[in-house]
Amino acid sequence: MTTPEPAQPPPSGGDGAPPTEPPPGAGDGAPEGVPPAAARWRLPRLRMGPGPLTKRFLGVPWLFAVAYAAVGFSLYFSIGVVADLGLGLTPVIFLAAGLLFVLATLTYVEGGAMFIERGGSASFARHAFNELVSFIAGWAILIDYIIVIALAAVSVAHYLGPIWGGFNHGWAEIAVAGLVIAFAAAVNIAGFTGHVRQRPLIVLALADILLQVAVIAVGAIVAMHPDVLTAHLDLFTTPSARKILEALAVATLAFAGIEAASDLAPDLEWRRPEDLRRVVSASAVALPVIYAGMAAIALMAVPVVEGPNGLHTALGQRFIEEPVLGVVKSYDPSWLSTVLQVAVVAIAPAVLAWAASTSMLGLSRHVYVLATNRQVPSWFGKLGQRSTPYIAIGAAAVIAFALAVPTDVRLLAGLYAFGATLAIAIAHLSVLRLRWTQPDRVRPYRVPFDVAIRGRRLPLPAIAGAVLMILLWIVVILFRAKARWVGGGWMLFGLAFYVVYRRFVERTPLTKRVSVPAEALRKEVHEAEYGNILVPIFGTKLDDDIVGTAGRLADAADEPGEEQPRLDVIYVMEVPLTVPLDAPPSKEHREAAETALRRAKEVGEEYETVEVDTDVVPARSIGAGIVEEARRRNAELIVMGGEPPSRVRGGAVLGGVGGSRPREIGEVTEYVLKKAPCRVLLTAPPEG
Repeated sequence: MTTPEPAQPPPSGGDGAPPTEPPPGAGDGAPEGVPPAAARWRLPRLRMGPGPLTKRFLGVPWLFAVAYAAVGFSLYFSIGVVADLGLGLTPVIFLAAGLLFVLATLTYVEGGAMFIERGGSASFARHAFNELVSFIAGWAILIDYIIVIALAAVSVAHYLGPIWGGFNHGWAEIAVAGLVIAFAAAVNIAGFTGHVRQRPLIVLALADILLQVAVIAVGAIVAMHPDVLTAHLDLFTTPSARKILEALAVATLAFAGIEAASDLAPDLEWRRPEDLRRVVSASAVALPVIYAGMAAIALMAVPVVEGPNGLHTALGQRFIEEPVLGVVKSYDPSWLSTVLQVAVVAIAPAVLAWAASTSMLGLSRHVYVLATNRQVPSWFGKLGQRSTPYIAIGAAAVIAFALAVPTDVRLLAGLYAFGATLAIAIAHLSVLRLRWTQPDRVRPYRVPFDVAIRGRRLPLPAIAGAVLMILLWIVVILFRAKARWVGGGWMLFGLAFYVVYRRFVERTPLTKRVSVPAEALRKEVHEAEYGNILVPIFGTKLDDDIVGTAGRLADAADEPGEEQPRLDVIYVMEVPLTVPLDAPPSKEHREAAETALRRAKEVGEEYETVEVDTDVVPARSIGAGIVEEARRRNAELIVMGGEPPSRVRGGAVLGGVGGSRPREIGEVTEYVLKKAPCRVLLTAPPEG
């Protein structure tokens, strides 16, 4: 059943789930009786419910840790695939990619602050355009999450190479990748990501930053040879303009954490607006500098050289899966190189495994949003005991492993660029359209540098970002053949699936928003009780709510391999004693019944897997007809509206006989409650 788009986020748990209490001891990290000032050094314990989908308070340090791990980890392999194309221009290309990342960050912060809901680009598109555009962005984001998991898993094995050379190839390489993917899936299915302290994560993030700074600082001392960057550089010839554009598209790997960070929007409570602006400003300065600095040191330490097949760098060949390790191996003296290799082997695999887990967490949240908005079937987003979509996580792990087995990071990088450029372009366009269609909407953060167009103020960074991302997406389609076919196949499969699911299963328009509550994704212990539901309707405005409630219950009871749940929607037509029960009803009564049942069938069939049967039931009294049909059809539940009670026969309070009824209980409702052979669920009657 269609629900209107809320103007404000629900006050319950994140993602529409009911709020859950924090586990024992989940406070602010300070022991009882200790003054706040004395306990400031302590890192707060995260307040989390059962799994990654519940509402909690997360501080800026957690956002920093997660976002940096998801973004910063890409340096551990992105330098190789970009250097393979960009050669000596790689530092400039990374600087440009960092600026594109800043444009994207500004857009995501404005959109995320407006709606405070998960989904990133797909959420922005839902509000700015419609469900079809939202699905296109969401489906592209899904493949990017899976690619990040596969890339991180492949890279872990190569960063363990100094321990044993066998990790760099063959069965050991695939086995390590498989273990990393299995670890990411297991901790997310079990909900372990929701029961951790900030301290270990921040320590790992800080160790990651210190390692990268150390590599840059040491390289500036022992490998500072700026002339080697330009030794084989001939602008637009070596590398060619095509290679430069390809390298810039692939460098969008720097955006790897933007969707995961965006999905944290519902979890954040900014105490002061200045905090939000400071985080954005810090990332705008730090990320381009770190990426360009690391790339420059890497190309000076492992320079571009002439080879049998033309110019190349070992970063894009021998060390393409572990470029940072290749950089420190080239440092001299050897003892310094050994120390840094030990640091890289100790930190890089942990950061990459964490990044894989974080990406799986982002994927699980993203699937939850798709499922609750009926963009994918509810069974795909089905939540387990830990409130995690274990089917989606398992499927993503299988696909990620299949993509990791060839250990082709060039293919994976191209696929990521295909999805990232498309999703981020849609995000930019969504923010622009919202500025145009909803100029007065409250925006806690606004992208700066507006330009007035026909009375509307549009942000120049979003305009530039949209144009550039669309151009880079076209570059990927034109020049990255494998990414074009695999990525295009992924999108076409998703669109075909979406059309079939929406039009023939849900019977809902492709662009219409249809949402269901979180309970529709959970299979409680009583789901089998509601496989066969009797729904009496009366041709009133309450009928849609009654059928919608029954549809959600039946849909939530569906299990693969079991009998399809069914709604038996009946319209009980009261027949006087002077008329035979099998006598044809009057035209007026027949048309009223047919209209009500036709509408009820349309509402019921919006719910996946639910079979809807309708029937007109003649009976001497409405209550008796409902009870008799429940017995005859072996109904497991009756869902009906509680009609307002009669003022004449309202009980002793109104001068009648017998005790008074609750205000929701009328004569028919009371009869059914007393005589029904199964459970009865009442919906609230309209006021008045």
